[in-house]
Amino acid sequence: MLSESVATIFSPYLSLNLSGFDNLKLVVAVLTEKGEECHALTADMMVDEKQESSYLVRWHKHFIYCGRTNSYGNKIDEVGDLAIIDAASIEVLQPPVLSMQQVSFMCMENSHFDHC
Repeated sequence: MLSESVATIFSPYLSLNLSGFDNLKLVVAVLTEKGEECHALTADMMVDEKQESSYLVRWHKHFIYCGRTNSYGNKIDEVGDLAIIDAASIEVLQPPVLSMQQVSFMCMENSHFDHC
């Protein structure tokens, strides 16, 4: 379940089903646009009793789940139980920081392909 602060910032994007990496770029872009410091990460997480490599964004005390590294249809979520993240597996990423216009194009492109 999303905390109020995360839900408020990302409400326009919660219905999207983007790849994990596209969600990561979107989350970083939105937070950067708001002048917020954040860190893009990959980490192994226990999801449905399986260990999966996932994209996360750490923002203040929140870990925003962007999706598995090998999947194409993910929703933005928040990690409620930090114990499911394997701390030893965390790697910091340097994804490109998109402008909000680029985010719009990425979302339009995704919705176009979803309906073709």
